[in-house]
Amino acid sequence: MSLNLYNKTGKMMMKYLIIPVLLVCVFSLWPTILLAQTSSEMSTPPPDSAEAERVRIWVPVETKSRCRIRINIMDSTGDTVRHLIDFLPKPGYYNFYWDKRDDFGQYVPPGTYPYVIEDCGKHKRQRKVEARYSRWELASTIAPPDSAYPFRIEFELHEDSVRCSLRYFLHNGRQLDSAFVDSLLNKGAHKFDWNFIRKIRRGNYIIKLMIGDYLYIREVTYLP
Repeated sequence: MSLNLYNKTGKMMMKYLIIPVLLVCVFSLWPTILLAQTSSEMSTPPPDSAEAERVRIWVPVETKSRCRIRINIMDSTGDTVRHLIDFLPKPGYYNFYWDKRDDFGQYVPPGTYPYVIEDCGKHKRQRKVEARYSRWELASTIAPPDSAYPFRIEFELHEDSVRCSLRYFLHNGRQLDSAFVDSLLNKGAHKFDWNFIRKIRRGNYIIKLMIGDYLYIREVTYLP
């Protein structure tokens, strides 16, 4: 009888121990999860090839042991305007694309910006990227992605009667749905949630928001 009670108690203790262990594992991996999301987003090039080359940062990682890579973008006075990347990569070649924003999410003034790549805390390579803007890129402000609502698009227009389109695509380029096409939106804040989300499977999707002649692309990984 006492042995059976001990076994039942042991099983109950195991149940209560599993939850804290799982929580410790999740929180220990959380920085890595956030890092993977950041790296994926930074690895998405702008749709315009010339624009992509102006803001592209190419990082070769040739060391066999994993070590930390940091990329900081500076202004003409040498002050850091954006801490772009801080991660532990595997050996390989990486492309990162600067969104021309500072650490506060604001667009930087047009111009040329030097950046420094710190490799394993030892090697520093300095090169330059360039910030240019179209009219409609500066006439709108797009909110960063919200992890709780991955398909939500929020943006603010700074002018009236702006022609806009919002479309949703599979990762292979096939269009799934559109919220609006060539609609004239007025000045102010706009927020759109995708109602089609209940019908899709887990996987990678692409959101394309056209504001005037400015195309904003967001890649979304949906894991329900």
